[in-house]
Amino acid sequence: MNATGWSCYTCKGQTESDRLADCLYKAAEQILKNQVIRTDYARDGDPDWEENFYILRKTPCVAVLSENYFMDNKSDLEYLQNQTGKQAIIDTHVEGIEEWIESNI
Repeated sequence: MNATGWSCYTCKGQTESDRLADCLYKAAEQILKNQVIRTDYARDGDPDWEENFYILRKTPCVAVLSENYFMDNKSDLEYLQNQTGKQAIIDTHVEGIEEWIESNI
């Protein structure tokens, strides 16, 4: 298959979730080196993908969905199955969330 990489989704429009997504993308750029990071700057100037997903629209708190590679892509699957890849994905989320929290203190 052709789909590959890491990405993050928010609901449509600018919300606090976009700030969290920005922090996650910043962490991804530092941690997921040599990996595909999928962005969508064209729609609204920020890297996250915006969709009308119910879970993102109706959650009463800051919410994003991350897409952590694809299991139908051989290279992505290999990355997901090795400890280095798993730890990189975990670290991306932890560092991004920590940065977002610190920016709100």
